[in-house]
Amino acid sequence: MKPVNRPQLSKIHVLLNQFGILDDKAELVRQFTNGRETSSTQLTFNEARALITHLSKFDPLDKMRKKVFALAFSTGIIYGDSPDDRKMNVAKLNMFLRERGAVKKELNKLSKDELVKVVNQFSAMTKNIELSQAGKTTKSMLNDIGITTK
Repeated sequence: MKPVNRPQLSKIHVLLNQFGILDDKAELVRQFTNGRETSSTQLTFNEARALITHLSKFDPLDKMRKKVFALAFSTGIIYGDSPDDRKMNVAKLNMFLRERGAVKKELNKLSKDELVKVVNQFSAMTKNIELSQAGKTTKSMLNDIGITTK
């Protein structure tokens, strides 16, 4: 079997760094060697090629970006589902992120660590909205049965 070469190793490391998943390298190598190895230097040429192909197609940050969109939708920052709404939502979300986001960058320019901060920010916003709505509903129900609240 032909071993991995230097350009392949470099490409693997560039992709892992680009996606912010260098810490997951051993597990990825384990998967692509069917459990045989955890070090990228022990990959075969074909295993390295398959890993590079996989990483080139895969952007692990897409899942986090989709989560930001879902949370922005649930907070009411963006809304609608027509093609025009989607285009407008991208612009509105990016404007919100630049002005009020935890990192002050557009969504597609955020690194993994920055996306984590934004997801946490939007999760907290969603939780606060849910708690506020629950409080209003509870207050209304109590008022309906004659119990006044502040």
